[in-house]
Amino acid sequence: MVKLKRFEIVFNSPEDAFFAGQEISGKLIVESGDDKKVNEILLEIKGRAKTYWSKGSGKNVKHCGRSEPYFCEQFNTNYTHKLDVAGEVVGKGHKERILPKGVHEIPFQYTLPKTLPTSFEGSYGYVRYSCRAIFERPWDFDICTKKLFTVTGIEDINDDSHLLVPITVEESCVQKSRLCCKPNGPVLLELSCDRTGYTSGEYIILNGKVQNKTGNLIKNVFVTFTQSATFKANNFAGTNFEKQERKVIMKSSLGEIKGNSVKSIEKEMLVIPSLPPSLATCSLIDIKYCIELAIGNDGKIEIPIVIGTIPLLGEMLSRKTRDEFYKTIGGGKKSCLFNGVNSGGKKHSLRHSKVKVTVTDECGVTIKTTPTSSRSVEHSEVEDNEAAEHLLLQAAKKRVRMPSTILSEIYPTLPSPYYKESFFGSVNVRLEKEEEYFGDSLFAPKYPFYVEEDENG
Repeated sequence: MVKLKRFEIVFNSPEDAFFAGQEISGKLIVESGDDKKVNEILLEIKGRAKTYWSKGSGKNVKHCGRSEPYFCEQFNTNYTHKLDVAGEVVGKGHKERILPKGVHEIPFQYTLPKTLPTSFEGSYGYVRYSCRAIFERPWDFDICTKKLFTVTGIEDINDDSHLLVPITVEESCVQKSRLCCKPNGPVLLELSCDRTGYTSGEYIILNGKVQNKTGNLIKNVFVTFTQSATFKANNFAGTNFEKQERKVIMKSSLGEIKGNSVKSIEKEMLVIPSLPPSLATCSLIDIKYCIELAIGNDGKIEIPIVIGTIPLLGEMLSRKTRDEFYKTIGGGKKSCLFNGVNSGGKKHSLRHSKVKVTVTDECGVTIKTTPTSSRSVEHSEVEDNEAAEHLLLQAAKKRVRMPSTILSEIYPTLPSPYYKESFFGSVNVRLEKEEEYFGDSLFAPKYPFYVEEDENG
């Protein structure tokens, strides 16, 4: 079978990443060392979620799966209609078209739907977006190329006021004696953080303590940041099933805690790596995050964390580098729990900052410019402005024009994000029984960061 030298899809975005509602554009590059007969050059852009796994083994194996399509656009590039035709007549009087040797570039563009969920790759399912091109040849096998791209759904933590307030969780558990399994005394667990809504690249500021009221040494005390994904599917008979997958993102030991003593966590920082959000608009996959403080198997407390794709505007705009953020929490000293660095017990509060929200009409004319308060330790000002800020943000969302840079349309004051590959790395995306094609078989989604990393990271 005659091959092409190059058959590649190239997006105009260098990161191959787009927000839901954004126009994607690029070009299809075809390179051939000699003339090629061709019927059509077709393009397919699609997105869907899929879950799949098997239960049992051998003759008792049962397959579970479900698919949720979001869009599938197939169109003819019509590039071959401009080509010369051979003298030979094919079929119903149509002549074969000839693609001259050399490099050919075929542009394309497509506007994504606004309600798409974010790209995600899991062990039992995925949310995946792809662009596929077909070089259709007469009396021969077609040649295919395929490229995956990342879509970031609009999941705004500013929309839920509950995500923007501090939370504290407390619980008393009883540690059992190792020898006789009898209660040995209470252990008090306490954990708090400044809020529960974040985006990748931000810091979670943790406070807490473990009060050991027993006379024994406690060794296995850990703070853990986890991701829990629930996959939904059904079998051939239509019975619904769920599959759980839990991944440990970060885990840190608090060391030993002597009997009748207290171990404190003060202003420690957890850096959120490149992670997918909760997939609010996907009905097949649900992602949840939490921070756990646990003492072995005797007890634990959890704080649920929501990861979005649009950050808390006031605080994000008040800092653009990590060094600036360090200054807001204590003299520029870096302290990160999961790097094993202790904060030294310094007490400090987050800065109060303001962000300007600009509302414009369809023509881009400014209607209103209003400074709104960001969240701070003093919540009264936020509550006073919450209703006004919410209305402004909702009004801003209604004026999205396509094609556009979607973030600048929804939030004019939000800095442009950069992207990092998923914390969990790349996966093999070549499907079983799929035809051979040009393009990579490995893919890693990329998620937006709004806090720039300094050289010392």
